[in-house]
Amino acid sequence: MMPRWRIVVGLTAIWLLLWGAITPTLVVGGVLTSVLVLMLFPFPQAPWRWTLRPWPTLTMLLRFVVDLVRASVQVSWLAVRPAAPPPSAVVRVPLETRNELLVTVTAELVSLVPGSLLVELDPEQPALYLHVLDARSPEHLDRAVASVHEQERRVVEAMAPKDERDAYRRLAQEVSR
Repeated sequence: MMPRWRIVVGLTAIWLLLWGAITPTLVVGGVLTSVLVLMLFPFPQAPWRWTLRPWPTLTMLLRFVVDLVRASVQVSWLAVRPAAPPPSAVVRVPLETRNELLVTVTAELVSLVPGSLLVELDPEQPALYLHVLDARSPEHLDRAVASVHEQERRVVEAMAPKDERDAYRRLAQEVSR
């Protein structure tokens, strides 16, 4: 959990930005307000562990933007082309990670990309049920499943605790053999 002083500094900075000035009175008022807010509304302890690695996080976000642009162009083409719409399908994609936060982030990032929509998330044995817009062939479905696994890998590399990341890597090596 983030140390309390960092939260107080952050809330005080927001306080000063809202006032649009920096004076000793506003700084003291911001600190007192921040401490009062934290006493009245304490942050709950997160039930999961995670870390944030800058380089893998940047890679994950950049790849997300690339996927977003590429999928937007593809969906736009499917909408304006003169042919009939392609068949769609719902596909089950099992996930390797069991960390609730990582599963949720993976599900959100996958669902935000046009052309696929999260229909259901199975929390018992983490799996995503995705509605895939373009399911013309088994290869199209395989690509959709592979893109979910790639997104999961990027999320694990960016956010998983070291022990979970290492276990995920070992499992991925066993599966690839």
